[in-house]
Amino acid sequence: MIPEISVGKLYSRKTLWNLVRPGEGFPKGGSWLTGYVREGSSLLIFANLGVPGKTGHDFPNQYDAEAELMTWYGKPDAHSEQPTFRDLFSGRLTPFVFVRWTTKSPDFTYLGMPSISGFDDGVQVMNEAKTVRVTFSFSPSAEEVSWVGPAGLPSGGVEGGKFSVKVNRYERNPRLRRACIDHYGCACQVCGFNFEERYGILGKDFCHVHHLKPLSEMDGEGEVNPIQDLIPVCANCHAMLHSKAPAITPDELGSIMGNQHSPKLH
Repeated sequence: MIPEISVGKLYSRKTLWNLVRPGEGFPKGGSWLTGYVREGSSLLIFANLGVPGKTGHDFPNQYDAEAELMTWYGKPDAHSEQPTFRDLFSGRLTPFVFVRWTTKSPDFTYLGMPSISGFDDGVQVMNEAKTVRVTFSFSPSAEEVSWVGPAGLPSGGVEGGKFSVKVNRYERNPRLRRACIDHYGCACQVCGFNFEERYGILGKDFCHVHHLKPLSEMDGEGEVNPIQDLIPVCANCHAMLHSKAPAITPDELGSIMGNQHSPKLH
């Protein structure tokens, strides 16, 4: 685990090295000068956005600040069965993401510790070798957030003020998500909406995956069956399922909507 750092602030590799390994000389080569490096149970990711890295590799990493989503690519020939990615996807490694939009400066902006929405093996990127592509989410869903605003917060007025937010994150296994989608497809199991049919290639393979028992209600780690415990849903239905606590069941939401699109769980 690396020492406390702040989201939005700038850090160079050398600065982070001194935090993680105080008193040791910064290396002249090795993983610390590449796109990611393991340090204990942490994976420090250094991603270039829109510019090739100094090693010559040019992966199309993307960060959508509005959606708080990032698409990130591993090193050439990386895949999900390599120890680093196997540990990352199983939750044994915690990702810390640092990005920069220019290589003229050694500094990276710290984006935070994202959750993993999914991954794909064997992705061909331009002239590079095949690699693994990972989708990170920096925004917890409704079932993962617990916060209390400052006392006396008015119903209207000035926006943009800062206050502390306490977030409880619950580990998700992207392999379970993949297995759920492989079984059901990407159509919403409540209303039938399909992102690819509506948005074309932009919506291909896009959907939310809903836990029939929210992770926040589990007592620590537990077995999750991707067919019986997970279902694909659209963003609107996902929000409605979590509009009450405890969450509405998909069958209840389907009845409210007056349709016959109920999840086929068995």
